[in-house]
Amino acid sequence: MDSRHGKVRMKVEGDRLSTLPDDLIHKILSFIDIKHAIRTSALSSRWRYIWTSMPCLSFSNEHFHSLPEFSEFVTHVLSARNNQTEVHSVKLAFRGKASQPFVKRILNYAFSHNVQQLNITFFSFLHEDYMTKTYLSAFSSQSLKNLTLSRCGCACKDFITNSPTWYLPALTTLNLHHCSFFGEKFLVFSPTVQT
Repeated sequence: MDSRHGKVRMKVEGDRLSTLPDDLIHKILSFIDIKHAIRTSALSSRWRYIWTSMPCLSFSNEHFHSLPEFSEFVTHVLSARNNQTEVHSVKLAFRGKASQPFVKRILNYAFSHNVQQLNITFFSFLHEDYMTKTYLSAFSSQSLKNLTLSRCGCACKDFITNSPTWYLPALTTLNLHHCSFFGEKFLVFSPTVQT
């Protein structure tokens, strides 16, 4: 009899996470990659769609065999996500070469959902005007407050006529780690930058 009561007690106590408010669950899930957060949907009906309203998105192609596979996954996440929920932060980490349309789609999604923090890390050096057209020209946002670029490289053949401008009026923090800019003049319009 004690054994039976022990099992019942364990069952009741074992699902305390489901009683937490969505905001707290989102905070907990924000510490892991979105791929792992989605796996929690198998826990119970309470968890089935909780990842779709996460305000913090973390994408990394580290656990994917190819860029097309990763791209398909990200497309699924963005299309299944609750579009009524704003995106507070996006972390994007790439190993290898990323395609222009793919990265642009993620950035456009983030900016259209009022992203406040953006962290992009590349583990390979991109050259020529590839990155300028894709990444630097994409940064125009009324809501972005914190921008971190890591291991990014940029070079542009025609830097006189193609000077990208980042229009980020709400930006307060700009972090550049191990970034290289060659022959490129770019302007950052952000009167509120503090660091």
